[in-house]
Amino acid sequence: MILNSIKSGIIQVFATKRMIFVFFLASFCFGLVIMLPFRAILSDFVGPSMMGAKLGWLLDGDFLFDFFQNKSSAISAVQGLILVVPAFYWLFNLFLSGGAFAVFFSGEKYQPALFWSGCAKYFGRFIRLVLWGVPIFAILFCLQFLASAVEKIIFGSDPYQNISYWFNWIKVGLRFVSFLLFWMVIDYARIYTVINDERKMRRSIWQGVRFTFGHFLTTFSLSLLLFLSGAIILFVYNPLADMLSVSSSIVVLLLFLLQQLYMIFRMMLRLTLYSSQIFLFNSLAGATDSPAEISGHHLSAESLTVI
Repeated sequence: MILNSIKSGIIQVFATKRMIFVFFLASFCFGLVIMLPFRAILSDFVGPSMMGAKLGWLLDGDFLFDFFQNKSSAISAVQGLILVVPAFYWLFNLFLSGGAFAVFFSGEKYQPALFWSGCAKYFGRFIRLVLWGVPIFAILFCLQFLASAVEKIIFGSDPYQNISYWFNWIKVGLRFVSFLLFWMVIDYARIYTVINDERKMRRSIWQGVRFTFGHFLTTFSLSLLLFLSGAIILFVYNPLADMLSVSSSIVVLLLFLLQQLYMIFRMMLRLTLYSSQIFLFNSLAGATDSPAEISGHHLSAESLTVI
């Protein structure tokens, strides 16, 4: 079931490959909003010096300290962008996800009218869905405190250092699981919302919780497998990027292209997750729901293009 879901997701993503570049361009543009002001400040500070060439392949700690000390006023403005731009980028990705789900559910190739109408139609609902999910995230985030409680009950208030070390790693793992579970619930709640054109987000979030934990091993394994795929590519990308860290215009161009290929792969992986989850939801819900509920699992392109 998991491999079939991923296979179906990959096929559907390649069938709608123009949508990959919509997500990629959004990431690229938001990245430029942060990087261009920072680059201008850095270029003004470095000027035509040898340090500029050195920074092409190595960061110097003393230089960074001097840079942040002398450009503190300019950096404070960039810090505002660093806080605001990621928030808007997350909102814009939430907006785009409505179009992605609409296209995947239609079973058709990417059509701008279908995609952007889906974005607009579901954006407000998805915002409310995330707000309804905040209490669920709070509960899941508290899982890490169970490890602290177990540590104190078994080993007392002053355990050995190696015990504390391993329990700290356990708590890190539980924090990761809590984030993964939260977004799994949100994803399946979004799927339920689009399939049934649901307007009551409290019902969608409940259905997301119900489906995620009702088929826990399958849903968790699917998300974890795709996450690990992204982690493996990251481990491959980092050494390649380090190999290209040489002060040469050609090498810098190659590094830039490598970075963009990595970002494109990340967008493909995200869309593959969406499409795979849709396939899994339809497969498992179709096996457990009543005929009346199953009939709501099919979405026509015409119904999506009307807002």
